[in-house]
Amino acid sequence: MIQSLLRTWALVWLAASAASAGHALGAADLVPPAVAIKPDRPRLLLRPADTPYAVSLKQLAALHRDADFQRMAAQLEGLQPPRAAALAMAYLLSGRPEVADRAVAHMRAWQPPAGPNPKALEDPFYVYSVLSDMALAYDWLYAYPAFDAAAKTALRAKLAPLAQSGLLHGNDHVFHNYTWMFNSGAMLWALATAGDDPESDRLLAGLAPRFNRQLFPAMEYLAGGNGDAAGYWWRYCLGYAVQSLLATQSAFETDVVGAVRREHGDWLNRELDNLVLSVLPDMRFVPWGDIVIGANGGVTHEMAGRIDTLTWALRSPHGAYLSRWLARQRGLDRFLGETAIFYFLYTRNLAVEPATPPLSVLAGTVPIFGPGKVGLSLSKSAAGTNHGGHVIMRSDWSDGATVVGFRCCDFFGQHLHLDQGSFLIYRNGQLALDAGCYRHVGGEQARTDAHNTLLFGGQGQRPEKFQTARTLDMFTERLPRGLATGDILFYKDAGPWAAVAGQFAQAYDAQTVQSCVRQLLFVRPGVVAVVDQIAAPAGRSLPEIRWLLQVPGQPEIAGGVVVVRNAKSYLRCTALPVRGRPQGALTVENSYPTPAGANSGKGTPAVIDASRVVFAYESQPRLTLIHLLEVGDGPPPAAPPAAQVDFRPGAVELLLDKKTYRFSAAPPFDVSLAAP
Repeated sequence: MIQSLLRTWALVWLAASAASAGHALGAADLVPPAVAIKPDRPRLLLRPADTPYAVSLKQLAALHRDADFQRMAAQLEGLQPPRAAALAMAYLLSGRPEVADRAVAHMRAWQPPAGPNPKALEDPFYVYSVLSDMALAYDWLYAYPAFDAAAKTALRAKLAPLAQSGLLHGNDHVFHNYTWMFNSGAMLWALATAGDDPESDRLLAGLAPRFNRQLFPAMEYLAGGNGDAAGYWWRYCLGYAVQSLLATQSAFETDVVGAVRREHGDWLNRELDNLVLSVLPDMRFVPWGDIVIGANGGVTHEMAGRIDTLTWALRSPHGAYLSRWLARQRGLDRFLGETAIFYFLYTRNLAVEPATPPLSVLAGTVPIFGPGKVGLSLSKSAAGTNHGGHVIMRSDWSDGATVVGFRCCDFFGQHLHLDQGSFLIYRNGQLALDAGCYRHVGGEQARTDAHNTLLFGGQGQRPEKFQTARTLDMFTERLPRGLATGDILFYKDAGPWAAVAGQFAQAYDAQTVQSCVRQLLFVRPGVVAVVDQIAAPAGRSLPEIRWLLQVPGQPEIAGGVVVVRNAKSYLRCTALPVRGRPQGALTVENSYPTPAGANSGKGTPAVIDASRVVFAYESQPRLTLIHLLEVGDGPPPAAPPAAQVDFRPGAVELLLDKKTYRFSAAPPFDVSLAAP
């Protein structure tokens, strides 16, 4: 009865979804027609013969049986409770029948959750975990004698309600990790079993248009950006999207990854470059959105398999650089549990030499301005739109590098924060930080006053609740009704310096502020200038503006200059005087306890007491604010660098270290180096 009911619901949801999708199936579909699926086995991530589209059994057999190989193989065999896919991989590597027998016994013994309405069927972690494990084992042991036709039939019958649950509950918000978990688990099972019975064929027929019309277009729309908080995004959303892509590529033995590069905005490469630059030297992610305190908030032991999978798929020198760096940091401890499967599939088959990644990345879109095309919308699905994103900039690729981030984007989902226009600075630890600990959705960590952005009249950015958008069209239709909260207007990396600009007035009450543009200049290796150009609605004045800087510990204040330190480095912040504007009042408040320090993977970073530095500026119709932040090691120099501000027609000019930087006062609010 459960199976029949779930199937009925799933078909109803699928019909509604197809009617509202707005994307017709065509030649560019990433999931091909089911008739083209390969009948020979294995076909999930593995193929019998050598092919550019999957790892082959021959490649597995050729792996050198060194000490690392033996340790990872033993890890797969020794998992408790056992995992069928881990045992199946161990069998493929060793050829020992007793290992395959254990996997088959595990599949025979597995029983579906009991009860008239089992809650496990609604749990995305359970649904994905079971379906992905069984799918890989089903395919990899398909020809093993003990896994006979009766055993396959029995397993398909037992797992059918779980697969239908994935189809049903996966028809939700396209940017949410639960959606990707439900669908990706069901897709792996559908690809593993397609052709074996009508139920499996119907499952694939239901999932293929969902991936083609809903899920993959949402990835393309983001143009390399995050639709969720970093830990959730990399581990669950992008990680499972890539697994679904590669399983499709191997099952149909066709160039799905190449199609993404050629026809779908190259979003996989852009996501990987975003991931590479989003990893801080302490192995934690740049903290955009809710970040788990412990190991899941970084790349310590959950992410190596995903990084190496992406690197293999794209043959990416930048991914190989991150892979090698993480290997030096963590050794084989970077592969937790059954993720050792990906060690054998991809890590040991990375035939690509690492190359130093770029020093900065734009994750998201920039609009096109005028005939000169100052900006570029890099995603075909994003044509005519701008959802912003974030920019991450580094001084270099040493572990002691300065890392600067700037965020300005739309609101995609519940794990994101009210943090448009915010920036962060890291050097040997956090210096300008995102404050607060993630304990529940919408907690203190999500508030505007936990970030390095602006308050107007003491008020933060407009709260947004989690939305349900089963298709990209449904999401973009809702954007004008509150979800449009920030745009990246300009981005450039000129080598010695990089700059970005964002408009985020739309994140606040429209009656309070009409335009709120922040331009951020990073002069490598350690100077950041933040220029805010703000205007009230016509006929009004701005309320008091509070310019926020979240810092670790207690800052030192002297003569309007703020100095903060971590164990090795310092940050000094100075509000530069602007003629015709009273100097802002400077105060220090308690902020929210915040995780800080290196992430070992076996514990959690220390939680420190953070402070909120506030520069308050009085009401005016228009206001330009300029703050200079310096970063370095050891004690700061005796005095801040000489800096001079001049107002020119249509621009603000900042003289810094004998160079003049021009901050445009009109779209696209670009930043340039003036001629000497």
